[in-house]
Amino acid sequence: MGLLSCIIGNFTTFSPDFYGSRMTGTAHIGITLAIFTGMLVLMVLHPRRWNDAWWTTLAAAAMLTLGLVTPHEALASILAGKNALLFLLSLLALSMLVGRSGFFDWAAIHCARTAKGDANKLYRNAFLAGAVITAILSLDTTAVMLTPVLLALTKRLKIPTAPYVILCAFAANVGSLMLPISNLTNLLFADTFRQTFEAFAARMIMPQLVALASTFAVLRWRFRRDLPSSFDNKSLPDPDSVVPNRFYFMVCMTTLVAVLSGYFLAPLVNIEPYVCAFAACGVLLIAGMATGRVQIRIAKELSWEVFPFVIGLFVAVQGLENLGIVGIASGWLVQMRTGSLQMLFASGFATAVASNLMNNLPAALIARSVLLHSHAHLGTVLASLIGADVGSMVTPFGSLATMLVLSFARRNGEDMRNRDYVIFGLWATPFIAAMTILTLAFSFFLVR
Repeated sequence: MGLLSCIIGNFTTFSPDFYGSRMTGTAHIGITLAIFTGMLVLMVLHPRRWNDAWWTTLAAAAMLTLGLVTPHEALASILAGKNALLFLLSLLALSMLVGRSGFFDWAAIHCARTAKGDANKLYRNAFLAGAVITAILSLDTTAVMLTPVLLALTKRLKIPTAPYVILCAFAANVGSLMLPISNLTNLLFADTFRQTFEAFAARMIMPQLVALASTFAVLRWRFRRDLPSSFDNKSLPDPDSVVPNRFYFMVCMTTLVAVLSGYFLAPLVNIEPYVCAFAACGVLLIAGMATGRVQIRIAKELSWEVFPFVIGLFVAVQGLENLGIVGIASGWLVQMRTGSLQMLFASGFATAVASNLMNNLPAALIARSVLLHSHAHLGTVLASLIGADVGSMVTPFGSLATMLVLSFARRNGEDMRNRDYVIFGLWATPFIAAMTILTLAFSFFLVR
């Protein structure tokens, strides 16, 4: 009630026009919260399998129509994230073009063949593949491209599927810490807090390694009785048999190495890293069309709906921020000692809780505003990002990647109950997040 009273107090003198009348502070708060909550509920329930973009766009339209967000505020919030949106577009296109090379099937078969019939090694290889693909092509690529391939592989090898479903969800989220490109939340934070590609990677490499190690340890312990000791690898095809065109495949591999190097070098010549990603897309598009692996109509297959989804979310979150939440949270944060372990854990776990309640993208957007308003220490910023990336794994709707992985599993006949996922996430996620934040704090102690 204290928080609500503070928010109401901020609006006793503010009353936007509403159809020629005056909206009270209480009405403003109630309507904003109702719209935002309704949007989240519809995103979770997926009525009639309508795309989530409908709900964020409608929420944004409602807030603009009712004067809860001004057009100027809406435009400002969108422009603040334009670099992240451009990078997202380039990554979606890059992932799709790489997918046409047969790379994901090739990687999955390599994981199985190098395991040589050892099921424990296969699980390790699959986890590493998920982490690497997440790092260089984003967590949504792991969810959309790698998950169905691994699930098909487990059915072919006649081994339990459930451990691999959880592996894909956790590898996608946890593996998205080290590079700005690995997660949209990273892109937003790196752009807002002016962290270059190499500076971001240098700060996050230690937390990333610890996060992956602790996650794999937790997964192996959880599924120690579910994973068989061996599998029959005689039915596995040769990895090259799933590569439709060898030349295009080699161009993809070379381009991925080049574009990853370009991400680090681009800031040195004042080029935005997404320019490198678009250049890579251009190379793959030309090579793909020359070899017949890509046609112009491939543009229709791009997930265009993600952009109205994100833009609508920007505006909806702005409406929530207009309630004064940012000022209150900032006041709470600045009471702690700058860069202290207490502050790092507070910001990280606060963002984690918010992520599991409302999805990590809106939680990250709100956290970004709070951190900006409070002039937060870089360690606090990165701890909050850990909360959004790693800490969002308790609920199935904590991140879009988790929702996609579980959706693919159910479509493949794997009955993954939300309750089982939550029970596992409730103890595994806080442990992984705590270990990661501690490592982040230690890295700042070593290199200030």
